Amino acid sequence: MIKHLINFSLIIFATLSSLVYAEENLFEKNYQSQSPKGFKSFVSSPDTKIMRGWSRESDNIKMLEDGYDLMGFSGFTSTNLPPELALAHGKSIQADMVLIYDRQINENTRATAIKRARESVLTKQLDKDGNTTEIIIDEKDLVDPNAKYEFYASYWVKLPKPTFGTHFIKLTNQNTEIENPGIQIIAVIKDSPAFNAGILRKDSITAVNDVKVNDPSEFVKIIQQNKGKSIKVTFLRKGEEMTVMVGI
Repeated sequence: MIKHLINFSLIIFATLSSLVYAEENLFEKNYQSQSPKGFKSFVSSPDTKIMRGWSRESDNIKMLEDGYDLMGFSGFTSTNLPPELALAHGKSIQADMVLIYDRQINENTRATAIKRARESVLTKQLDKDGNTTEIIIDEKDLVDPNAKYEFYASYWVKLPKPTFGTHFIKLTNQNTEIENPGIQIIAVIKDSPAFNAGILRKDSITAVNDVKVNDPSEFVKIIQQNKGKSIKVTFLRKGEEMTVMVGI
């Protein structure tokens, strides 16, 4: 009977631990969606991947160029957390890729002090016979429960093959509030029609088939109306007007 009670207690403890673990997923708690409701992987059961990011801005451009679109992000400060929590949230929202970033924000901790010591010189001591022996420092010795980290994770969906293959922003002159002509490209998806036609990031599209465009929605509408055709795209590159034919 006692054995059964112990086993039952362990099951309850494990269950409660799992619930607490799930409730305390700060990546989920601090998630902010940046996409329309219901936006998720186009694969029914995605094999969500996680990678460590390097630079948010350049990573975002690379993800867009690789054919991904942003679902949302999580940002918060906490003690050290396993990346599996970010991956678990990515799986729950059916993301294809998760990029995670972390930065320790209180550098004067025991962990960083030991790291610096280990990098600068091998720590040694004398044994009882007077011989020098190396002290082994394990990873667990570097764990500091008081260390604080700034976490950020972005969640991405792999898009189907694009019709045109660009991501846009509408620019305005902040000093005069006068709109700049056209729509600026912030990323060109690799191997897309726009990519193969030689259109580049930072080009500004001003017209399609000689019809001026000043808003991304206008451009998307024209693309949809001409799907399966070749279109004449006029754009500015470093102030010079250029024209190219793009088969969509």
